[in-house]
Amino acid sequence: MIKEINMIENYKKTPPEKPVSMPTQAIQPLSLKKIWWMLRHKDRLKKQTQWFDKEYMYTMRRRRYLLLMLVVITTMLATIKWMEYMPSNLSIVSEFVVVTLFVLTFGWIAIYFYASLLGFIHTLFYKEDTKSISILLKDIKTKKIDINKLGKTAILMPVYNEDILKVLARILAISEDLIKENIASIYDIYILSDTTNKEILKQEEETWLKAKQLIEPNINLYYRHRIKNTARKSGNIEDFLKRWGSLYDYMLVLDADSLMTADTIYKMTYMMAKTPHAGIIQAPPQMINAKSTFSRMQQFSGALVGPVVSYGLSFWQGGNSNYWGHNAIIRTKAFIESCGLPKLKGDGPFGGFILSHDFVEAALIARRGWSAWLVPNLKGSYEECPPSIIDFAIRDRRWCQGNLQHIKVLFSRNLNPISRIHFITGIMSYLSSPLWLLFLISGLLMVVSKIIFPPVYFGQTYSLFPSWPIFDKYGTITLFIISMLMLILPKFFGLILYIKNNGKKYIFDGLKSIFAEIILSTLVAPIMMIFQSKFVFDILRGKSVGWNAQNRDEGTSWKTAWNVHKNHLLLGLITWILVYKYANSLFWWISPVTIGLILSMPISVFTSKTNIGLWLKKHNYFSIKEENQVPLIITNTLKWEEKLNSLL
Repeated sequence: MIKEINMIENYKKTPPEKPVSMPTQAIQPLSLKKIWWMLRHKDRLKKQTQWFDKEYMYTMRRRRYLLLMLVVITTMLATIKWMEYMPSNLSIVSEFVVVTLFVLTFGWIAIYFYASLLGFIHTLFYKEDTKSISILLKDIKTKKIDINKLGKTAILMPVYNEDILKVLARILAISEDLIKENIASIYDIYILSDTTNKEILKQEEETWLKAKQLIEPNINLYYRHRIKNTARKSGNIEDFLKRWGSLYDYMLVLDADSLMTADTIYKMTYMMAKTPHAGIIQAPPQMINAKSTFSRMQQFSGALVGPVVSYGLSFWQGGNSNYWGHNAIIRTKAFIESCGLPKLKGDGPFGGFILSHDFVEAALIARRGWSAWLVPNLKGSYEECPPSIIDFAIRDRRWCQGNLQHIKVLFSRNLNPISRIHFITGIMSYLSSPLWLLFLISGLLMVVSKIIFPPVYFGQTYSLFPSWPIFDKYGTITLFIISMLMLILPKFFGLILYIKNNGKKYIFDGLKSIFAEIILSTLVAPIMMIFQSKFVFDILRGKSVGWNAQNRDEGTSWKTAWNVHKNHLLLGLITWILVYKYANSLFWWISPVTIGLILSMPISVFTSKTNIGLWLKKHNYFSIKEENQVPLIITNTLKWEEKLNSLL
């Protein structure tokens, strides 16, 4: 033990510090006076986009207007039809509530559908934008580059009570890949620990020591533990930048479950070096290593729909893309001068430290005039998915509070309009669940009220003719089918792209997996809708969230499922009985919701099982290319995990 302590002291845990100040940015609400001033003086917005030439600005403007026009026209036509199909005997207040809910829910679906459709069409039929940063990927294959001219990059791995053996195995696999590509000299790797558990902290230092013995001497692997984890991950990164950020041109931010190939890291560094105005370059991560049914379904869906969504986002966002908090390279100068996050006024859940810091950092980068890019065709970027519905919901609860916290940031001064759209979409991604729930409840109440309170056909005024209430059941069913098609079709867009890129052998397995995914996700959707609705309700009544390490391996027990899902079961049974008794005509249409809630416990337990997931894998359900042709870096990660484990 004494020998090991001496060895730790001999190793440099961190390089000599070179402190730099990181000013806290002002996030102040807009006033009417400020809005009027901004409308009259557009020079600030011009400065934010000065790196665009006029032709590219015009192209992006056309794309955004096209998306907006398609969404508005489709939602408007659907709303007009919905107003025709609604019962004619509703009060004005009831009509207003139901129509508002319909516009918000259908409009949200329309945005997702048309963004995916435009991205799909653009990818399938058009060449790469000559002004897009991703065009530089073609240069790498043809140009010889002196890597020392690309600048120095710090690869950052923030950890918080994680399984450090697996974390360092990923780091060793990345370092091995960097050495094989002869580019290790321009990269340093940092484990940035915010761990609070003393046992895990001890394991971190011991495992880091063994990793230092295994890693090649020409690549630096540093370790820093922060005693007070102020501001969580964003504070962890800020602490690094204040102490060592000035030593590096760029930083590559990872999550504890992230994995990236050296080729991808090099391409991102090259694009950053060749684009002086770039502040952030985001690589879309592909989920890997899924074992349970739930995580395999998520992994498959991500492999198919993920690229379509990424291309759709890139299509209309251009150089005003968002940042997802990991698997991205960032210019340290831009981040230091732009992204010192303030503590929001008030207590949690809306006040305090910013939880979903990535959206805010992207907005502050754009406000300072730097560009941010999502590069959909950048492969070799990986992450893992929570193994169960409950673990997914726990992570979602934290994201929900973080995104709703953006309500305070949304109206800040001098933000780029696209940044405001990012905030709105993030907020709506969670508000959409309670809106859907309210829409379902209002629809049921309309039908049930007709039975409990029968309509009056002859009013108090004398008339020879009755006043028949009109309700077009088939019209509402048609709108429902259209909505479902808009949600499902992007999956098939993704399959077409997947087959185009990976070969026709995936047609049969892809189709059967899509239909299985549609059935399973339909059952899971109402469970997540209730989860997210409860999250929003808890947050609005002032209940804040803690910060726990993410479970990545364990399944769900029946006891845990009962404790978590008993209210889902009760709600599903009550809804099922009420609909059967009072609104029998809607029984089969509402059955996907009621069945999902009634079966929430077995669904949660069985989808968390690894043996069922492995059976599905054996029969080619939810299979992806990376499982049949395992990337070398994934294989190497397992190899390094075994080596480290043998030394401990």
